[in-house]
Amino acid sequence: MPQLGVDESRFHPRSQPELQRQLGIQPDDFVVGFVGRFVEEKGLLTLGKALAGLKELAWKWLLLGRGSLQAALMEKAAEWGIQNRLIWIESVTHEEVSRYINLMSTLVLPSETNYQFKTLTAAGWKEQFGHVLIEAMASKVPVIGSDCGEIPYVIDNAGLVFPEGNVNALQDCLRQLIEQPELARHLAQAGYERAMSRYTNKALAEQLLDFYQQLLQ
Repeated sequence: MPQLGVDESRFHPRSQPELQRQLGIQPDDFVVGFVGRFVEEKGLLTLGKALAGLKELAWKWLLLGRGSLQAALMEKAAEWGIQNRLIWIESVTHEEVSRYINLMSTLVLPSETNYQFKTLTAAGWKEQFGHVLIEAMASKVPVIGSDCGEIPYVIDNAGLVFPEGNVNALQDCLRQLIEQPELARHLAQAGYERAMSRYTNKALAEQLLDFYQQLLQ
């Protein structure tokens, strides 16, 4: 259970035609979204490699956030030949995040327990929850997440989960959603229902009350 639930009055499905035009996103573009820190442990290089292997498909990559990995990620995107498909949004208020999530065809959280970048290797870090997942789910945006930490338990059967760091598996998840719109719609609805039943502040309060009642019994 997260300490704070998703605010369904802020994170809910709504079209953003003006923002879509501002960013040059066409109505039929498949937008792969990421929201968070641009750091190695968030798995952005894995996501970039997966997308680079899908250049024959029509997609754009919307990155919302900032961090130390940004310059290296831009270099890699140029190396992979996908730099023209990236949309960088570096600084927005939390109140505006929902607008950008509503532009996404899927939100991906590819966090990694073990990662290696240049000479830096780290192990033992795990994703504690992934709050952006429930924000996307409440917005009826289908989610893809790695099996790092709590991510698979947050998503359960309401999205797609792949082994962390596995480029081919992530690529397969992305291909499924791009090529199977009906699957994307099904997961979007499943994610929405899961967020509303388990992750709003009211739902979390009811679960906590039930837990305390069980203890008293």
